[in-house]
Amino acid sequence: MSEREGFHYELAVSSAITMHNIMELEYQQGRRDIDASFRRLKDLSAYSLTHAEILYQREGPELLALGMLFGMTDIPTLKANQERIQALSPEAFEYAGRPEIIEREVARRKTPRPSERENKPISPLQQRLL
Repeated sequence: MSEREGFHYELAVSSAITMHNIMELEYQQGRRDIDASFRRLKDLSAYSLTHAEILYQREGPELLALGMLFGMTDIPTLKANQERIQALSPEAFEYAGRPEIIEREVARRKTPRPSERENKPISPLQQRLL
């Protein structure tokens, strides 16, 4: 692993830990749907199988964070989270990940949108500056 790749990996892991802490808090407060989280994990996992650049996108840390939420990590203190898998509905457990969901999100995010400034009419003063 090159120094640059190592930096991206460390950044992704740090972001994932932060995201996991937020997810854990939401779960403890009853504000996180565990079935929806597991389906999202499966979608991200299916996407990552064919997109190696996932580590360099926001989906990479999210994938790692959701893995931590379900104890799919080498961090010993999070292994107990595997018990959450037992609480899943049969539908969530049997759900097959759909990478096209993540592909659409990534494509939408990467599609350039015209800025608000480009849509505004140009004033006479601005025309002189051009």
